[in-house]
Amino acid sequence: MSQTTASINAKLIDSLAQIILSLTDEERRILAQKVQYPSLSGEELQNQREALQRDIAIGMEQLKNGEYAEYDDSTLPNLLETIKMRGKQRLDREQSQ
Repeated sequence: MSQTTASINAKLIDSLAQIILSLTDEERRILAQKVQYPSLSGEELQNQREALQRDIAIGMEQLKNGEYAEYDDSTLPNLLETIKMRGKQRLDREQSQ
């Protein structure tokens, strides 16, 4: 990289850092999401967040009502294989879309 390019990049990074430091906490959170998930729109991220919150609430209710399974050394390997299989199936479905 040439000296000129390096100094231009340094100036750009300094400018970006100043802008980022001036953001509110909410704006920083949105920026972090956009950097982490650039292909998702704000609405899609919000939908995913809401779905996750619903799933957590359902899980908490199930736990409170005793609707869960306990695993031990003999049943845990089967659970892990099931999770692995479901993950692969989900990944295949997402990649085929």
